[in-house]
Amino acid sequence: MEPTSTTLARTAQQSDSPAPRSVRRPRHDRGPQAGTAPHWYTAHPALGSGDARAAERLLRSTAPTPATCPALQHAARVLLHTGNPRRSATWCAKLHPHAPTPAWATAFLALRAEALLHLGDLAAAAHEAAEAQRTAGHRPTALRLWPTAVRAEALIALGRHEEAAAHLAPPAPEPSWSLAPWLRARGRLHLAAHRDRDAFDAFRTTGRLALGHGAGGLPHLPWRSDMAEALLRRGRTDQARALLTEELGLPAAGPRHRGIALRLLGATDETGRRPGTLARAIGELRRCDDRVALARTMTDLAHALDTLDDASAPGFLRRATDLAADCGLSSAAP
Repeated sequence: MEPTSTTLARTAQQSDSPAPRSVRRPRHDRGPQAGTAPHWYTAHPALGSGDARAAERLLRSTAPTPATCPALQHAARVLLHTGNPRRSATWCAKLHPHAPTPAWATAFLALRAEALLHLGDLAAAAHEAAEAQRTAGHRPTALRLWPTAVRAEALIALGRHEEAAAHLAPPAPEPSWSLAPWLRARGRLHLAAHRDRDAFDAFRTTGRLALGHGAGGLPHLPWRSDMAEALLRRGRTDQARALLTEELGLPAAGPRHRGIALRLLGATDETGRRPGTLARAIGELRRCDDRVALARTMTDLAHALDTLDDASAPGFLRRATDLAADCGLSSAAP
């Protein structure tokens, strides 16, 4: 398989938009060290991106201090990305009241909101993110823009696009790794508004920032899947499939991101193969309890089965509708 940077460049060249310029990662944007200000992502070299058990041990054995909070946040994110968003949310709720500074309290609140978003608990995610926004202050800092992005994504999923747009007004800083979640949320809003080219550009910039930062593990941003979704909207199936295949080959992609990528990959399959790919997606999404993505995938499966005159199609559609209603969605359709 070609290197990721090559795939990104090739996709850009094949799109209608100009290829991105190379990215230089500013010094201040390389991620905080122990004791520094909170960020949407913190590193911990001793804790692997897929080691959920080690993350739990660290969370149980470590008290929150300015020096240990980066490791604790990283551990909670490991749980989130390994298919344990409920555990991540629980730990963030425990850590929040004992955070040593208001900024770290905001960070744990924001990560809890992100975990609730992954669970499909959209109203609670929006509420927690709004509280994190409030405690972060009004300046468009990286710490404030993180919960802003989470809140916007929850609102977009709920169909409240104008409200989401109000939170995603362009910030003053130039695009940087610290703004990646906000930029990705802007892309999701463009997709929801059927501005597919703008969405593609936002996702491509997110990918460019990820590559510039050298983020090969956590935090895993599924910009390939995002770009593929925008390309599918524009009928560029082969390019979308190439990106999705690459996404599924990444060890850092947890069950949620694999499930979403498989759902999109199903749209590129031949009719007879589509139900099998979507069934694999459902298996991954059940592992991580993402009810929104699961409802959408079940809807896709129902339509794929109906095309094949399979009698099980109505049952999947009913389950998708029920799941969507539980999440506060008016429909299980994307």
